[in-house]
Amino acid sequence: MTLGGTMADESGSNQERSTMRSVERAFDVVDLLSDSGRPLRLAEVARGTGLHIATAQRILKVLERRNYVAQDSAGYSVGAAALAAAHSFLVGNHLVLTATPVLQELAAALGLTASLSVRLGSARVLVARVEGSSPLRYQLPVGGRLPLHLGAGKVFLAYMDKPGRDEVLGDMEKLETAGGTAIPRDEYLSLLDEIAAQGYAVSRNERVVGAVSVSAPVRSREGHLLGAVQVAGREEDLSDDRLPEVTREVVNAGASIAARMR
Repeated sequence: MTLGGTMADESGSNQERSTMRSVERAFDVVDLLSDSGRPLRLAEVARGTGLHIATAQRILKVLERRNYVAQDSAGYSVGAAALAAAHSFLVGNHLVLTATPVLQELAAALGLTASLSVRLGSARVLVARVEGSSPLRYQLPVGGRLPLHLGAGKVFLAYMDKPGRDEVLGDMEKLETAGGTAIPRDEYLSLLDEIAAQGYAVSRNERVVGAVSVSAPVRSREGHLLGAVQVAGREEDLSDDRLPEVTREVVNAGASIAARMR
């Protein structure tokens, strides 16, 4: 190879790395705005992403031109193009389309709100929801990010290896629930192992006081975790006497979604 060819290859490789770095930074900005729940000022975006303020401003301008970011007097927020992309996911994703009729059957059979979550980094995102006849006292927003360590999120943690769990939990010494219970880390890790062994998770007063949920995995033919199916209701709608029936239905729903995906 000639010297000129080597220099050209290195130049192209450096340009590709620079382009990829710019793409990563743009997604970092969109993620930050998605998670913020409110408009952010330029300085907040730069600080939240670790970018130089001039770099953050250039990225925001590009995203604004493409309508992935909107700006007004309050600051920067996610733009309409992000909503259009989310809608395309909801109407075109194979897992969502496959799961929706199963969730409808589940909600109708139990009278509880049925939903499907997928993992997104250290969180889970609700991608489908069907309301039951017994209304919840809280919202389960489609598209909203929820923690992995509570509720149906425990299903994702249960099937992770130790490094994966450690990455999500960090240095957390105990898990705090909405009901005021503090679960020591060792005890919580044992609970995750139990969930993995039995194939479902039961949650009481974890994210919301007075709420109970049962969740189970949706797994591919190869055993990969595709998502978690869940039913949730009020404590009076999901008594201990009813748990065996509900658990059986939820586990079967997870298996049904998985079978229809193949």
